[in-house]
Amino acid sequence: MEKTELDKENQQSYALIALSICIIFGLLGTLLFNGKVWGLNITIFVLSLVSSVLLLRFLMEKPLNYVEYFLIASGLFFAITFVWRASLVLNGLSLLGLLATITLAFSSGTRKKLRRLSVLEVMRDSVVVGKYGFDSYYCLATEDIKWDEVQQRWGNAGKAIFRGLLMTIPLLIIFGLLLASSDARFEKAIHDFLDWGWDAQTAIRYIIIFTICSWISAAILRGSALQRGLTVKWYSTVPTTKIGSIETAIILGMLNILFLSFILVQFTYFFGGEALVHTLDGPSYAEYARRGFFQLVTVAVLVITLLLITHSVYRPTTLFEKNLYLIFAGLMIIMTFIIESSAAYRMYLYTQAYGLTELRFYTSVFMLWLIICLIWFCLTVLRGQRLRFAFGAIITGMIFIGLLHAVNPDERIAEVNLARFEVGEKFESQYITSLSADAIPTILKKLPNLPLQQQCILRQQLKFHIILEHQSETWIAWNWSKNKALLLLSEIVLQC
Repeated sequence: MEKTELDKENQQSYALIALSICIIFGLLGTLLFNGKVWGLNITIFVLSLVSSVLLLRFLMEKPLNYVEYFLIASGLFFAITFVWRASLVLNGLSLLGLLATITLAFSSGTRKKLRRLSVLEVMRDSVVVGKYGFDSYYCLATEDIKWDEVQQRWGNAGKAIFRGLLMTIPLLIIFGLLLASSDARFEKAIHDFLDWGWDAQTAIRYIIIFTICSWISAAILRGSALQRGLTVKWYSTVPTTKIGSIETAIILGMLNILFLSFILVQFTYFFGGEALVHTLDGPSYAEYARRGFFQLVTVAVLVITLLLITHSVYRPTTLFEKNLYLIFAGLMIIMTFIIESSAAYRMYLYTQAYGLTELRFYTSVFMLWLIICLIWFCLTVLRGQRLRFAFGAIITGMIFIGLLHAVNPDERIAEVNLARFEVGEKFESQYITSLSADAIPTILKKLPNLPLQQQCILRQQLKFHIILEHQSETWIAWNWSKNKALLLLSEIVLQC
């Protein structure tokens, strides 16, 4: 009984510590996120939050398992990327990686089996983790902390502190006014300290930032350290809809016929390439490459979704019915590979003719990830291991985001477009200089290889690069890529 009461007291203490940390992180957020730029502020906030989780787990004597180590490493990596690359697209993907890490952490806390996680469970977690985060602050303050017990334990000390402050504040005001009126420099120091320059809009912004940051901290600490409220009863529910072999054969069979007819009719168009676009009545490069590319990528997304749904609701009763699904699904995947090969070839021709852009680059990478998912689908779902598909798809997606940071897309885009001009192709200097600071080193490296006129054009446009508008930003917006680009730009004469 004594041990139980001691455990309760410890839980109360940990909950109070967590609530105090949340308030501290709210104040930290008002300091870090006063501007609109991502950079060192996000990295510091995440590193501090992870340190707080580790500290609480250490105090509570709850060691981390290997899954939790992986999730912490993943979160730290995505946090650090905000000070690594300057591309808004990459930063957005890093934020997506952080959200995926949080969702996996929630799934780990509720099931302890990340490698066997159904797609339906992932979708549910994506919704429930938001609700859990929204409720965490309220639950931490009202459920986890028993204020009656807190009052019994520390009530006298709290009342004493309150009485002391109540008596001290008037004295501070009186003596402060007297001392300020006796010395102009001291008066100015007091005035500068109290004058924060806040207007109503600024105050509202700080209140919103404080609320969001403390709320996020409450959700992370309560779920990762205190591990409260992670059990959700309706997780065990599964779809009751079932379909048999006839419905499955009709759905997949008709779609396979449609795919096959599309491939046969468009076979020459698929791989016609330059021979097709140079015919008198053929399409232009833009029409050939662009038309249908995004639709064909969408086809791959829908194919994966359809096959997952049909596999989850299909209930074969014989070996023949089981093999029937494998045959139809396998044929659909093979034809999807053919269609996606056409889409990839179209994008290659489009890039050769018009250069590379962020949209073309990231869409191509997304298509490659879809192909990996199709292969993973064959290795898991078609082999009767559907529960392994979701975790593998999420992990490969997170790996792709990490590889994109290593590849540095804006640098690659600048290299491709500048190399095109070196061989006499079209030169789009305006787009090249609109890329993020990640591309600046490559642009400056390739600059001497360009004709003088084009060098002048690039130099003039670099004068107005967006990073030059952020030179006066505070340290919280520091970014390695931006800092490197600013140093390089300051070393060259941006004049013809």
